[in-house]
Amino acid sequence: MKSIFQNTYIQLTIVYTIFIVAIALGFLHKYSLYFNIFALIIAIFGIAILKKDEISGLKINKELFYILFTLAIIFILLFRFIPYINNLIPLGYDSGLYKYAIEHGLSNGDNWVFAVFEPGFLYLMTFLNLFISSNLLLIVVFILFNVFLGITIYYFTKEYFGRSPALIALLIFSLSLVQFKVFTYMYYKNIISLSLILISFIFLKKEKYPYFIISGILIGIFHRPALYIFGLSYLLYTFTSPYKNKKYNFKILRNNILYGIAILAGTLIFYLGKFGPAFFSLIFPVVNSFASPGQSPGTFITLLDYQFSVLFYLPFAILGLFYIIKQRKFDIFFFYTILVASIVYFQLFFFNRFIIFLDLSLIILSALGFSIIIEKKKILGIVIIIALFASAAILQFQASQDVKPLISQTLFQSIQNINIPKSAYIISFSSSYAPYLQGWTNNKIIAPGMFDYDPLNSRAKWEQYWKDLNASEMLSKYKEIYLFIPNQALNNSCYSKVSQNLYKITC
Repeated sequence: MKSIFQNTYIQLTIVYTIFIVAIALGFLHKYSLYFNIFALIIAIFGIAILKKDEISGLKINKELFYILFTLAIIFILLFRFIPYINNLIPLGYDSGLYKYAIEHGLSNGDNWVFAVFEPGFLYLMTFLNLFISSNLLLIVVFILFNVFLGITIYYFTKEYFGRSPALIALLIFSLSLVQFKVFTYMYYKNIISLSLILISFIFLKKEKYPYFIISGILIGIFHRPALYIFGLSYLLYTFTSPYKNKKYNFKILRNNILYGIAILAGTLIFYLGKFGPAFFSLIFPVVNSFASPGQSPGTFITLLDYQFSVLFYLPFAILGLFYIIKQRKFDIFFFYTILVASIVYFQLFFFNRFIIFLDLSLIILSALGFSIIIEKKKILGIVIIIALFASAAILQFQASQDVKPLISQTLFQSIQNINIPKSAYIISFSSSYAPYLQGWTNNKIIAPGMFDYDPLNSRAKWEQYWKDLNASEMLSKYKEIYLFIPNQALNNSCYSKVSQNLYKITC
C-alpha cells in the first residue's frame, strides 16, 4: 500500500509540473483548474514518502553551490530593477508617504507620521538620509533590503533544516511572485521586519538570548503588526518549550517569560510620548478581529489570488509542513506558521497583509518539500525542480515587465513642478494623488481622512464639495488654498488656474 501511495505521489507531481509549465508558456490559465486542491491531494499522497530521519538533502559541490547562490541574488536584483528601466518614479501607493517620512517625519512632528511610522524606521531612515537621497532610499536601498531578506531566509533555513534546503529556499524567494508584489507595493517596513523575525528565530535556536531580546525589540520598533505575530508565536513557544522528555522545566519557563517581558518593556520605551497612540491604537482592532473577523483585510492581494500565485511551490510547502509535524519540530517557527495561516484563513486582523508573512513560511517549507522529493528520486526531483523554477522565472519576468508606477510621468512631473508659497495648502481632488503631493511638494496636503488637515471632517461634506466645488467653508479656516485636479478644466469663477492641474481658490 505504501509503495502505491509513493508511486501515485510521483505521478501526480509529474502531472502537476506539466500543468505549471503549460501555465508559464501561456497554454493554460492559472485560474482554469482548482490547483490549490490538487496541491493538497499531492501533498497527502506525499506523506507516504516521509521518513522520521532528518533530510540529508542534495549534496552540491562548492562551485555549483556558489553559482546557484549567485544566480538567486541576481534574480532578486534583476526582477526588481526591471520596473525602473526608463522610470525613476518609486513604485507603490505608499512611496510618497515614505518619502515625506524619511525627509520630514521627525522634524515636522506631524501626527499622522507618528501614527503610521514606527520609531525605529524613522530613526534609521532619517540617519541614512544624511548620506543617501530619499529617492535612492526608496529605490536602490529598498532593493538591497529585499536581497538582505533573501540572504536571511538562507541562513535561517540552513540553521533549522540544513544547507541544501537553505539554497532551495533562497532560489524560491528569488522567484516568488508574492514577494515581488510586496516589493511593488513598497511595503518597506514589512521587508525589514521579516528579516528581523527570522534573525530572532536564529538567535533563539542558538540560545543567544541577549541578541534575541535586541532583535525582538527591533521588530517592535520597526513594524507593529510583525510584533503582534512575533509576540503570539513566542507566547506559544514560552509555554510549550519547557516540556521535554515528558517533564516540564519551570526554570526554562521562568527564563522564557523574563525574555518576553524584556522585549515588551524595551519596545514600549520607544513608544513613550508622541509614539504612544501608534502602539496602543492597534490593541482594539486586534481584539475586535476575533469577534468580527473579515473586517480589516489590509491592502494586499486576496487569499484566492495568493493561492494561485504560489502554484509552483504550494504542494511542496504543504508536504514540508507534514514533514515538520512528523518530525515533531514544534519550535517557534512551527507556531509562527500555524498562527499566520490561521490569521489569513480565518480572516482576523490585517489578514490580507499577513499573507506576506505566511508566504515566508511557505517558501521555507517548500524548500523542505523539494528536498524530500530530490532525496527520494534524485534525477526526477532535479528535473521537476528545474522545470518548475524555469516556469516561475518566466512568470516573474513577465510580471516585472508589466509593473508600472501608479501615476503617469506627465502627472508626476506636474506635481514636482508645483511652486507655490510653502505656507499654502493643497487640496487633493483624489486620494490617488495625495501621497505623491505629500512626498513631492513642500506644502501641507488636505485630503479626506488623510494626514492632519481635514477641515470638512465629514464624508457627506466632502461629497457635497466635490459636487459643487464650493470652498467657502474651507476659506474660513485657511488663508491660501490650492486645488490639484488633473486633466479637468474648471469653469468656476472661484478658481484661478496657476499651472497644469493646479488651481488657486480665490473666493
